[in-house]
Amino acid sequence: MEIKPTYTFIPLAQKNFVGIHDKTTQEFLTKWGIKGNFVIQHFTFNEPFQQYHKYHLAEAFFQDSIVAKELLTKQGNDWVKQGITASSVEIKPIPCSVLNMSFFNKLKDPENAVVYKSGIICKRYDMEIENFLISDNLRRVWLFTIVNLLMLLDEECPEYNLYSKDEREEFIFCIFQMLVLGGILCQYEDVLNPYLKVTKAIYKDLIKLVQKNKDADLSISTVVLQVIAKDSKGQAYFPCDPYHKQNIGFLLIDGITHEITTFLHQFGEYCLLQ
Repeated sequence: MEIKPTYTFIPLAQKNFVGIHDKTTQEFLTKWGIKGNFVIQHFTFNEPFQQYHKYHLAEAFFQDSIVAKELLTKQGNDWVKQGITASSVEIKPIPCSVLNMSFFNKLKDPENAVVYKSGIICKRYDMEIENFLISDNLRRVWLFTIVNLLMLLDEECPEYNLYSKDEREEFIFCIFQMLVLGGILCQYEDVLNPYLKVTKAIYKDLIKLVQKNKDADLSISTVVLQVIAKDSKGQAYFPCDPYHKQNIGFLLIDGITHEITTFLHQFGEYCLLQ
C-alpha cells in the first residue's frame, strides 16, 4: 500500500508579474470590470511532486492550517483571510497545452463571422443569457460553448462549433472567457486584439515552459486544477457561488520549483485587497 506524502506549505511573497502588472494590462482589466476581482497567491511545499498525487496535494493544501490563515477569499465586497480549512474539495484537471496564440486564429478568420477583416467584432441584436448581455458574436461564441443552451439557441450556429470540447477546456480558454464576459462594471471592446493581448499576458505569467534538452520542443510543466473548496457546513468559499460562470478558482502546481499558485476570480464590482 502506497504511503501518500505529507506536505508542509509555506506562504511566499507576491510576485511581480511582468504581463499582469503592465500598465496597459491594468487599464484594460479596469475597463472590463476585472481588476480587483481576482487574486493570485503563492505557496511552496516540501515534498517532491508526482502527477498522480495532484488530487492529494490539492486536498492537503486546502486542509492545511497555515494555508487557511493566509488564503484570501471573498467576503462581501472585500478580500479577507477567513481562516477556513476545507471539509471537502472538488477537483477537476484542466488541460494546459497551448503554446502560442494561433489557438485563437479561428476567431480572427472573417469567414467565421466573429470579427471582420479589420479586426472589429461583429455586432448582433442584443440578447441576455444568464444575466450576460450578448451584443456581439464574440461573447456569443463563449456563451454558446460554455452555457450549452441548445434548447434555447440555434446549435447549428457556425460560431458554436469553432472550438471542440477539448479546446474549450484549455486553461487559456478559461482565461479568455473570463476577460470577454467581464465584471459587473464592464465596458466591452469593439475589437478583438485587446482581449488576446491581455489573455497572453496573464497566461504567460502563470504557466511555466520547459525544454528537456536543446533539441526538444518546449512544453508546459504547470499542472492546472480547477477547484471548489467547501467548509464544514458544505458552503463553497473558494470560490463563493461556484455555479456562476465567472466565479472560478484554480491551483497551478509547479513540480520543479515545488510551488503552488492560487488564482481566484469572483464576479462583482471592484474589490479592495486588505
